[in-house]
Amino acid sequence: MFQINTNLIPPSPDTFIVGGTVRDIVLGKKPSDWDLVTLENPESLARRIAGNSDGRLVELGKPGKKIFRVITSNRAAENLSDKRVIIDISPVNGRTIYDDLAKRDFTINAMAIATDSGRLIDHHQGMEDLSRKTIRMIARENFCADPLRLLRAYRFAAVLNFAMDDDTSRAIRTEAFRVHEAAAERIRDELFKLLTTPRACWAMGMMTDTGLLDEIFPELAPLKHCSQNAYHQFDAFEHSMKAFDFLEKLLHGPESPPPGTEKIKPFLPLAAHFPLLKFSILLHDIGKPAARSTDEKGRIHFYGHEQPSADMAKAITRRLRFSNHDLAYVDFIIRNHIRPLSLFIADSRQRLPRKALARFFLQSGSLTRDLLVHTMADIHGKGIPENTRTFTEFIHKILVMHSDSFLPRKSSPPLITGNDLIQVFKLKPSPQFAKILASIEEERLSGTIHTRAQALDQVKKIFHPEHRS
Repeated sequence: MFQINTNLIPPSPDTFIVGGTVRDIVLGKKPSDWDLVTLENPESLARRIAGNSDGRLVELGKPGKKIFRVITSNRAAENLSDKRVIIDISPVNGRTIYDDLAKRDFTINAMAIATDSGRLIDHHQGMEDLSRKTIRMIARENFCADPLRLLRAYRFAAVLNFAMDDDTSRAIRTEAFRVHEAAAERIRDELFKLLTTPRACWAMGMMTDTGLLDEIFPELAPLKHCSQNAYHQFDAFEHSMKAFDFLEKLLHGPESPPPGTEKIKPFLPLAAHFPLLKFSILLHDIGKPAARSTDEKGRIHFYGHEQPSADMAKAITRRLRFSNHDLAYVDFIIRNHIRPLSLFIADSRQRLPRKALARFFLQSGSLTRDLLVHTMADIHGKGIPENTRTFTEFIHKILVMHSDSFLPRKSSPPLITGNDLIQVFKLKPSPQFAKILASIEEERLSGTIHTRAQALDQVKKIFHPEHRS
């Protein structure tokens, strides 16, 4: 028996708490979202709950499939959670609560609590599967009713750290092709929920086994058995998954980061970027099969593969209806993921000028950390241990320079502006202004010039090369 706040939710033999709300209650969590179904008039019930909670009522959905959402006040929320909560009220799907539960996705989400008695209704052994830590479908045909459930199975497995039931895996393998019937936006949102978890790579490994990953990303299939060169231990697909796994452990493993990366932890990207960064590492090499070539000595090359990889990833992000911001993020990371390696090679040959590093920081902007961490994961994913230590040390050195030297300089005002070009050099405003000022800014940020006089002298040298020392 479960306690129901009858001051907020009117008790009724025809109204039930359902779905993930019940699962969370059973697991000892305080739900932030509450789902109710009723055989009564859902709008009337929603208005009563809104009145009880000083809440706001919102109507969602199409005619005939409406959901009534109550957003409670903070005062009412104290009885349910530690913050303002959302209560969704919808009609029972079927003639009885048992009909409704039979049409749900997984057993752990197919339990209900009667609001009049607090009695748990569990006709599909959801409690048993919770104790077994297992994701098990209600029925295979329920995947046909909503194919997004094929993907949602792995999201729940990752969030809860549950295993997948064998019959459910077999059903997903058979029905995987149906995922295309789900709206692109829903697939995108479900993927992001999965990528937010610290076990997305593990879940995607299971998705690979059932073929669901290839259905969502057919561009990944050619990476399997795409052999690589001596710099890689794995084929292109396994390399991508190894890099994904390393990145995820680095981002989410506060107590045990991958060996040798302890110094990187203070420089990780924003947590809000984690899903996009993992999405980028998954797709970063999808252009390799098209770029693969073999020279006269039989050596394999992937010259410029980052460009077709970025182009293909851009098509995928458009297909999944990414926002312009998220599309640009993925495109930048994949299109530039070789650049930190180029900096490393130049540095190892003692040919990395400070100006080139300043240019890299300027062009990478707020995504500098993201790009450096991404490439570090890429290098670790190659499976050549002797290469990873020195590269990780280099990345740490660059991150420190970016944090301790570049960003403080960047926060100070530029040495000269367009007004100086007009007043001192009598130049007329033109597109050349931006190039001149960018060049001077690179010099300032690299530490080669420090004063306004030095900046003006640099401009003079641009127009009068004979003044160069």
